[in-house]
Amino acid sequence: MNALSRRRFLMSATFIGGAGLAMFAAPRAFALSLEQGNADAESLYFGHCSANNQYHAELVAELTAKLQGHTQAEIEAALVAARCPICGCPIA
Repeated sequence: MNALSRRRFLMSATFIGGAGLAMFAAPRAFALSLEQGNADAESLYFGHCSANNQYHAELVAELTAKLQGHTQAEIEAALVAARCPICGCPIA
């Protein structure tokens, strides 16, 4: 191993070690964190899928209007496959 390659190795090892040390020494960024929902938020979220959900009824009416001209079987199949964009539950 000649002196030039040894010098490059030591310089790169020093740089990599310094960068690794800087990463571990820097404080962590907590841009995204999971928190337990409070009682009001949980009741709104879990109450969204109740049997008398007006939003799901509006989605069914909107999808049915868009599928005018199709057979009733095709409309029913689309309604069964459709999901609510908020909660992910089937809308029909």
